[in-house]
Amino acid sequence: MSVPLFFVLLLFQIALGAEDCPREEALSRLQALLERHYLWWDRIKDISWKDEKELLEQLRKIGDRWTAITKQEEDRLWYSSSKMVGLGIRWDEKGYVTKVFKDSPAEMYGIREGDLIVAIQDVTDKNQWRKVIREAGHGAYLRIELIRDGLFMRVDVKKGEFHVPAVEEVRVIRNGNRTIGYVKLTNFTNPALQGFREAMELFKAENVEVLLIDLRDNGGGLISVAKGIADMLIGGDGVMFYLEGRGRNLGVYPFKNREGFNKPIVVIVNKHTASAAELITSLLRYYSKAVVVGENTVGKYVGSNMYSFDACGNMLRLVTFEMKLPNGETITTEKGINPDCKLQGDPIDASLACMSIRVPAGLPTGQP
Repeated sequence: MSVPLFFVLLLFQIALGAEDCPREEALSRLQALLERHYLWWDRIKDISWKDEKELLEQLRKIGDRWTAITKQEEDRLWYSSSKMVGLGIRWDEKGYVTKVFKDSPAEMYGIREGDLIVAIQDVTDKNQWRKVIREAGHGAYLRIELIRDGLFMRVDVKKGEFHVPAVEEVRVIRNGNRTIGYVKLTNFTNPALQGFREAMELFKAENVEVLLIDLRDNGGGLISVAKGIADMLIGGDGVMFYLEGRGRNLGVYPFKNREGFNKPIVVIVNKHTASAAELITSLLRYYSKAVVVGENTVGKYVGSNMYSFDACGNMLRLVTFEMKLPNGETITTEKGINPDCKLQGDPIDASLACMSIRVPAGLPTGQP
């Protein structure tokens, strides 16, 4: 009995795919990348692993929360255009949906702000939801169980692309005799640079006296973008910060301007503020005496580089360096940046109240 042509073609495609992404070659490439670039190679050099999943499990055991396997196209989409592949929702500690991004899969499938998520793909541990979403394939349906108006519901949402505005909000606030510029940055992808520049032009035209930068839920992005924004605010001479890999310098970032934004700055952070967002918070506190309001940040003082390790578009996002101030200290510790004041009530009022205590008058930027 002859084999149907459909199955012949299917087997051919499977075989072709196996040749395109040979496993042994990919695993060998991963090993070589770790040996050459991994910041904490000394901690794992004697550890064995058989595949990518086991490798990541071993890295988590030594405290590496950041190294990951990603897709080249998704990373390119994110860093260049501030677009993500996912559901397009944020939730709080209790599981309530706090934001649904415009034109996101969540919006298209009917998820609303205020919905209480009970489980995603039957996983009830909120700390695992991001991982569940990340590991689902592009175009996969994720089962969301939620409560709305006291009624239990199930919504199947197809994972897909959505836009995350790098600059989410810009406002000029009149507070008594003071004019305040408020800008919320959600990430440090390429669009953030132009968005922040436009915000600063508006603030200059409005004679803003105090700058509030909201970095809550900002998980970071490109160091080059964070440096570009820092250059608009911080002036000085010499080295602003540098990157240090395994016993070697991986990049020195000097001041671009002698003068900065010579007015009080407040940075608002939370427990999701990480990486490049922590970098700019530390730089503003160190050089501009910025006041930090909120809660302890993530504590991601390390950064990653991206490496392709197979022909199927898989990337290794590998921790390769620490971000350091000129005095040799890392920009923060694993405990995160400790704020000057806790955030209580309205973020604007809390920021101004903290500023009045910590910074009674405007301080110039420059060397500390």
